[in-house]
Amino acid sequence: MKCAHVIYYSYLEPDGSRMSIGGIQTYLTNLIPVLRGCGYYVILYQRSCEDFHLVFDGYEVYGVRHKLNYCPQVAKALLKKVFSLIDFSQDLLVYGCETCITQVVPCKTIAIQHGISWDKPPLVEYTSWQYFKHHVGKFVLSWKIVNRVNKADYLVCVDNNFVNWHRAMTPYPKVRHIVIPNFAEIPASQPQKKGYVVSVIFARRLFQYRGTRLFANVVERILAKHKNVHITVAGTGPDESYMHEKLDRFSNVQFITYSSKDSLTIHADKDIAVIPTMGSEGTSLSLLEAMAAGCATICTNVGGMTNIVLDGYNGLMISPDENELYNALNTLIEDLVIREKLQNRAYETVKNAFSLDTWRKKWAGVIHQVSGE
Repeated sequence: MKCAHVIYYSYLEPDGSRMSIGGIQTYLTNLIPVLRGCGYYVILYQRSCEDFHLVFDGYEVYGVRHKLNYCPQVAKALLKKVFSLIDFSQDLLVYGCETCITQVVPCKTIAIQHGISWDKPPLVEYTSWQYFKHHVGKFVLSWKIVNRVNKADYLVCVDNNFVNWHRAMTPYPKVRHIVIPNFAEIPASQPQKKGYVVSVIFARRLFQYRGTRLFANVVERILAKHKNVHITVAGTGPDESYMHEKLDRFSNVQFITYSSKDSLTIHADKDIAVIPTMGSEGTSLSLLEAMAAGCATICTNVGGMTNIVLDGYNGLMISPDENELYNALNTLIEDLVIREKLQNRAYETVKNAFSLDTWRKKWAGVIHQVSGE
């Protein structure tokens, strides 16, 4: 029986008790049945507090004890475990994230590149010396990335942003790029938006680079002008206290948490979704899920979101700037015609180009190609 060996640092929690939360975990969960459908038995390897081996329906997870969380040493320890079980003549090795690559392996390999994550803006303004160190650090990081991805046979990228960057850095990349954008499940029909109150949602993990403060500052201005607007902040994270401090005084702002499987449900009755990312974004699941739910979306011109939205056609695309976000949000609140046009086109865009079924078919094609079938 041929196997697909999947390496990622944290598919389950370190004790193996339950699924870890994150976009890559969701990605791999959806990839497992595709690999199985292509004839592979799936084994995942991750870092753990203590060694464990769990058997699920159609796949297994090995936890490899390591005191560190994310680093080349952990990836090497996981690869060593893979080597104890792999059949190099027929098995497939899948790196759940390109950072897991450590060396050339004598079997077919696919690495997944989830988007440029090293474009996050600094939280404070740099001095000239700090800027110099930052620039040198980026150069070293770029060199490491280029050398790392060249150790894989195929690199599945979630957007063209990384591909274009890699081509600019390396005129003749050794690895073969294949772009498979992220996906969203599609409701059977487009959710209908009703009511006098305009409902706006920010559904992200609450990190500053996700635009939490940009959004909170603009919401203060919006609610001072519009009384028929309701704001939902959905998520948790280190910037949660800042957002509560800014927005708790407004009666028409609510904070909720949700499971990733319920994303379409919480977006279904919302009119507008805001994804004001400052950096580190591929083809955003949050953006695609909001569009699939028929929300008019406002996103920033960051990362792979530029592969999804055509400004003014199926969403509004802005720079990560408070005034631009305020103007875009104000437009969608006041202009029902534009809002409904963007809602309809957003749903059609995801239905026709970013569905889960489309994603599965593209991945199956890659697996068959790599396997030589």
